[in-house]
Amino acid sequence: LDASVSDGSLRNSLGSLGSLGSAERTAFLPGRGIALSGDLADFAGRKPTPLSLTEILGMKTPERLQSILQEELPVRLANRIAHLDMLPDLEDMSDILSVRGDFSTAFQEVRQAKPQDFKDVIRRFKKRNEDHALRLTRGMQAWSELQRTKGEPYEETRAFVDSFLNRLFLSRIGMETLTSQYLALSKCPDGMVDVTCDPCKVCASAAKQVTELAGEYFASVPRVEISFHGSEKARKLPLIPHYLFYIVAELLKNSFRAVAETHLASGAEGSPEPLQIRVACDEAQVALLVMDRGGGIPFERQPHVWSYVYSTARGNQICQETGHMLDEGTAAPTPFSGYGVGLPLSRLYAEYLGGSLHLMSMPNFGTHAYLFLQQSSDREEALPNYVNWLRKRKLREEIQHYESSEKIAAASRDYAEALRFKALSAEAQVELSKLEA
Repeated sequence: LDASVSDGSLRNSLGSLGSLGSAERTAFLPGRGIALSGDLADFAGRKPTPLSLTEILGMKTPERLQSILQEELPVRLANRIAHLDMLPDLEDMSDILSVRGDFSTAFQEVRQAKPQDFKDVIRRFKKRNEDHALRLTRGMQAWSELQRTKGEPYEETRAFVDSFLNRLFLSRIGMETLTSQYLALSKCPDGMVDVTCDPCKVCASAAKQVTELAGEYFASVPRVEISFHGSEKARKLPLIPHYLFYIVAELLKNSFRAVAETHLASGAEGSPEPLQIRVACDEAQVALLVMDRGGGIPFERQPHVWSYVYSTARGNQICQETGHMLDEGTAAPTPFSGYGVGLPLSRLYAEYLGGSLHLMSMPNFGTHAYLFLQQSSDREEALPNYVNWLRKRKLREEIQHYESSEKIAAASRDYAEALRFKALSAEAQVELSKLEA
């Protein structure tokens, strides 16, 4: 698995681990951050170039992709650093600062790498990335708690965290796809794509590994039944099996835990209800349905399942009056319950590949998860909408300066100068609004 997927790997994961919403634009102003300068500031002011998956996977030699990486990685890294620098109270968040330091190191190494050393640079980059999902999620959960102690509204804080992490992780998936394809080309002419991928085999592999792991945590483990629906001609299609494996494994982890805990609580004897995976394909996409009879998700919890400050593990308490989560739980994280990145990150992988992930849950019955994935196509990477973070910061500073100068000019009765500063402030406000749209 590539570094991005291995953050949620079955053995090592601690977690069941779109565009910015209005909460991010209005609820918080930029923090002090860390000033960017030199090459980093220059690259942070550039716009990343989305590539189609066909373009990425069509580069059949490491040399062709290396030239793209040397141009594109510094831009994407610098944008992510600038994104982190917009976080209020960043200087108090050690986990997030450590990730920022990794980004900065990678930026310098990629920029300075000699052609013969580039592969080693990318390997180090991916090694450092292995626990980024954990550190970022843990850091933003701590940040959320800090904001709540300052009296910030719960819903606005949660919306900010989810938007902030969605943008970071979606960008991260793009970089990991590029770097994983680059390294994979040394071993396979098609890189990380399997042009004849059988989704049923990927599901069976995920089910086997999750079943083995579940046996270490639960007394009774349900079996998994996999069925295919469609013509055999459409059964195999070009997909990135690593990403499909990760998503299915995360869904199964949630289902295994729910079924095992429900079975134990019922006091029933024998084996729990089996899990079912139904696979349907045509020449363009694959659809999967993962079904369980694990008791479902209570209605009051369902709005929270895609949030990074929520885990599907039992123990989260929801206020019956407000619907807000009161307690993230105190149990030590395990591969079956942890930091809450599994479901939201799985949905981002699906969106990155042009697909989608949906949950339909019936309390006291079970949950159906629907996954749709496109085969490799001409669709561009689903990178987060580009925002020139440095320009936004500069515009805010200019607006404050213009408004202050306008007041000074008006106080001294220099009305022409006051009108000039008012016009400049209005122009800056218009440009800022366009960037935040």
